[in-house]
Order: sequence, then C-alpha cells, then structure tokens
Amino acid sequence: DATTRDDDEMSARQKQTAEDVAAQMEKRAAAQARLAAAQAAAAASAAAAKKKTDDGGHAISKDELQELLKEFAPGESFEPEVEEMLLEITDDFVDNVLEHAARLARHRGSEAVEPKDVLLHLERQWDMHIPGYGGEEVPKYTEKQSVETHSRRLAAVRRSIAAATAAQNEQRKQARLAADRATKGKGDMGAEDA
Repeated sequence: DATTRDDDEMSARQKQTAEDVAAQMEKRAAAQARLAAAQAAAAASAAAAKKKTDDGGHAISKDELQELLKEFAPGESFEPEVEEMLLEITDDFVDNVLEHAARLARHRGSEAVEPKDVLLHLERQWDMHIPGYGGEEVPKYTEKQSVETHSRRLAAVRRSIAAATAAQNEQRKQARLAADRATKGKGDMGAEDA
C-alpha cells in the first residue's frame, strides 16, 4: 500500500515536472520569437538609416514636399529655410506619432504597432480623424439636425419669455386699473364731503 502511494506521488511529480518543462519551453520559444522580431526591426531600421537620401533622411523628401505644394498651391514655391523647417516639423511629427503608438501597443501587450495604435494617438492627441481606417464608421454629418433642434429650443424659450412678459404686463395693467379706481373712488368721496 505504501509502495503504491510512493509510486503515485512519483508519477504525479514526474507529470508536474514534464508540464513545467513544457511551459518553460513555450516561454523560451516566445522569447526567441520576440528577440527575432526585435532583431528584424533593428535590421530594418539600420537599413533605412543607411538609405539616407540627399535630403538627410527625412520622413518625406524635398521633391514630395514640392509635389504637395503644387497640389495645394500651384505656381508657389518654398524658400529653402521654410522647406528645411517643414521637413524638420514633419520628422518630429512622425517620430512623436510612432513613439506614442509604440507605447500604446506595449500597453495593449503587443510587440507590434497596429494601425489602431496610430489612429488612437492621432485622435486623442492631435484631434485627427482619418476616415476609412479603424473599422469604425465615420459619424454622419448632423449639423443641420442640431441647428434645427437648437432653433426649436430657442423658439420655445422665446414663447415662454413672451408668455411671462404678457402675464406681467396684464398684472401691471390690472394693478393700474385698481389704483385708478381707488383714486377715483377717493376723489368721488372727497367731492361728496364738500
């Protein structure tokens, strides 16, 4: 009986040890996958850094900036200082968005930045809503409805004020008539005394 118990305890320990080993192997595999992803990202970043253009490796090139200007203001051009400043602002903006999107991804428990991380940062920090992304429907334009609702409420307030004013005017009129009757009655009484 004691031997059977010892054998059962030993097999339970072996089973537990096997499960622990399997869990450790899974953790190691996950860690190796994260390491490989980080190495791949570092390699991609290094490749991008080596691929500097004559613009100094900005997020957009001077040519792309000129194309944007032509699209929005044909016939205009940037002074070189303005062009450099816009390129720096663009770099800062992209760096900021990527940094915060990476923080959001880590907060979610993810190793990869997803579009929803970028969209959330753009919406919360910059009040930028990008239609067609995020899986959420773009809210319908309802300004006309809200204007009509507001107009109805204002009309109700005006009617209420007009009714209150009319009631006050009626009370004043009644008070004047009563005062006139009282003075007229006193005047008639004074004439009778004479």
